Amino acid sequence: MDDGGASFGQMRSVGGTDPEGRAALAILQMLQDVQPWLQRGEAPVEEGSPLAQLDEQFNAAQSVSSLLRQSLAAATDNVLALRRLLFEEHGGHGPAEYRLQTHAPYSLVRTVIECTSAVLWALLPAEGTERARRSLVLIARDVFNAASFWDAYLADFRPERHARAMEYFNGLRRTVNEVAESLELPPIFARKADNSWGYATKNRTQTSILKDLRAEDLPPSLMYVWQFCSGHSHGLEWAAVGGARYPDPFSESGTAPFRAGSMEQLRQMCDVSLGLVPRAWDVFDGQRRVWPVL
Repeated sequence: MDDGGASFGQMRSVGGTDPEGRAALAILQMLQDVQPWLQRGEAPVEEGSPLAQLDEQFNAAQSVSSLLRQSLAAATDNVLALRRLLFEEHGGHGPAEYRLQTHAPYSLVRTVIECTSAVLWALLPAEGTERARRSLVLIARDVFNAASFWDAYLADFRPERHARAMEYFNGLRRTVNEVAESLELPPIFARKADNSWGYATKNRTQTSILKDLRAEDLPPSLMYVWQFCSGHSHGLEWAAVGGARYPDPFSESGTAPFRAGSMEQLRQMCDVSLGLVPRAWDVFDGQRRVWPVL
C-alpha cells in the first residue's frame, strides 16, 4: 500500500511538500484551534437560565445539564486522545511528527460527532418546549441503555442485587413517563406483553438526530462523515482491493484519486467534526447563563 507517503505506524515530519505531511499539519492546526475549549472548567449552570429551568423540570429523573456535560467531557477526551495517537510534539524542540493510523482515529472522530451532536440537538431549538422534548428523549435513552446493561449484568453475576436494581430503573421509567405527560407528550416507555419494558414511541437513533440537524447551520456532509467513520474498517478493506486507491467521495468532482487510510482522508473527517466542539460549547454556554434584557 506504499505509494510514496507515510507507511502505517512510521513517524514522519509534519508539514513539508509531501501531501500527507501537509494533511497532517492541517489536522494538527485544527486540534490546536480547539484546544481552548478542551481546557474548559466546570461551567456552572446559572440560576434562572434556560438550562436551569430544564434541570428543575427533569430533576426527579435526571439532570439535563449533567447529561450534556458528560457528552462534552467525552468529546474532549476523544479529541485529546486523537492528538496523542497521531502526533509526537516536542515543545518547540524540532518539528512535530505524525504517525499514520488506519482505524483508531475514525472511532475517535465518530465519538466526537456523536457527543457534540447530542448537545446541539438538545439545545439548538429556539422553542423551549422542543428543547424540553429533546432533552427528555436523551434522558430516556440514557435510562434505557443503563437499565439494559444492569439487567443483563446483575442477572448473570450478582443475582441477589438484580430485583432491587430493576425496581430502581422501573421508578426512573415511570418518572420519565410522568414528565412526558406534564409536557403533554405520549409515554416514552411501555410494558411489553412479557412484562418487560420497551420504548412506547420510536427511539431517536443517532441517524435521526443527525437528520434533524440538517436544518441547522452545520457541515452538510456531517451525516456522511459519521457514517463513513462508523463503517470505516469495512470501507478500508473494500478500498484497499486493487491498489489501495478509490474515487474520493468528498471531492468536488467525486472522482479525485484517494489513498485508503491516508492522512488526507482523515483530514477531511476532522475538517467536518472538530468544529462541532466549539459550536457545542457555545450553545451550552448560551443556555446555562442568564443574559441581561437589553
